[in-house]
Amino acid sequence: MAQAVAELYALMPDAFTADRNKRAAEATKAGNKELGKAIRALPKPSAGAWLVNMLALHRPELISEVLELGAVLREAQDDMDQQQLRRLSGERQRLLRSAAREARSLAEELGRPVSAAVGAEVEQTLWAAMTDAAAAAAAASGQLVRTLEANGWDPVNVDGSVADPDSVQALSASGGQRRKPAAKVRTGSGDSGNQSAKEKSAATAAAARARRAAQTLLTEAEREAEQAEEALRTAQAEVDAVANRRDGLTDEIDDLRDRIRELEREVAATDRRAGTLERERDGARRTARAARRAVEKAQAKLEGLG
Repeated sequence: MAQAVAELYALMPDAFTADRNKRAAEATKAGNKELGKAIRALPKPSAGAWLVNMLALHRPELISEVLELGAVLREAQDDMDQQQLRRLSGERQRLLRSAAREARSLAEELGRPVSAAVGAEVEQTLWAAMTDAAAAAAAASGQLVRTLEANGWDPVNVDGSVADPDSVQALSASGGQRRKPAAKVRTGSGDSGNQSAKEKSAATAAAARARRAAQTLLTEAEREAEQAEEALRTAQAEVDAVANRRDGLTDEIDDLRDRIRELEREVAATDRRAGTLERERDGARRTARAARRAVEKAQAKLEGLG
C-alpha cells in the first residue's frame, strides 16, 4: 500500500485515476482484495495538494527549509521570545512568498500551470506546516490529498489530508533542556561576636575587591554584549537586504515572463495579420494581371479596327 501511494501521488493529475484503477485491479486479480479495495478508494489530490506533493518530490530542499523555520518559530513561541518572533515572522513571510512563486514555476515546468488561487492554497498549506508538527508531516509526506489551513492558534486539522495516514510519521518535537541559572553562593560572616576587628576588616576588604572585580566583569560583559548586538543588527540588515534583493529579482522574473507571454501573443497576432495581408496582396496581383490583359486585348482590337 505504501509503495502504491508513493508512486500514485507522484503522477500528473490526468494520469492518476487510470493508474489507480489499474493497480487496484491488479491487486484484486492477485488475490489481495483488501489491498485492491484500499487502492481504489484513494482520492485524487486537489490541484493545490498535488502541487505541494510535487514540491516535496522535486524541491525537497525548499520543503525542508520551510519546516525547519517552522520548528524554530514554534520553539520561539513556546519560549515567549518576542524579539525572536518578530524577526522570524519577517523571514517566514519572505520564505512563504518565495515558495509560492517557486511552486507556480514548478507547475509550469511540469506542463501544468496553475492559477493564482491554487498558488495561494499552496502558501496557506506551507504556513499551516510551519505552525503545527502534524501538518508539517502531512505536507512533507508527498501524499497530500487536500490543502491545509491554519489560524495561528488552534492545531491544524489534518484528518483526511493524506492518502495513507499510517505511513506518515508525525514530526517529533525537538528542544533541549533549559540551562538552570547558577545558584547564588551565600557567604556568611560567621559568628560576629567571635571575630576580631582585624578579621572583619579583612573580610570587608575582600568583599570590596570581589565587588570591584564583579563590576569590571559586568562592564566588560555589557560592552561585549553591545558589540554582539551591533554585529547581529548589521548581519540581520545584510540578510534583509539580500532577501529583499532576491524578492525584487523574482518579481522582475515574473514580470519578464508576463511580458514574454504578451509579446508571444503579439507575434502570433502579427503573423496572422501578415498572412491575411499576403493573401490580399496575391489577390490584388491576380486582379492587376487580369486588368492588364484586358487592356492589351482592347488595344489590339482598336488597332485592328484602325
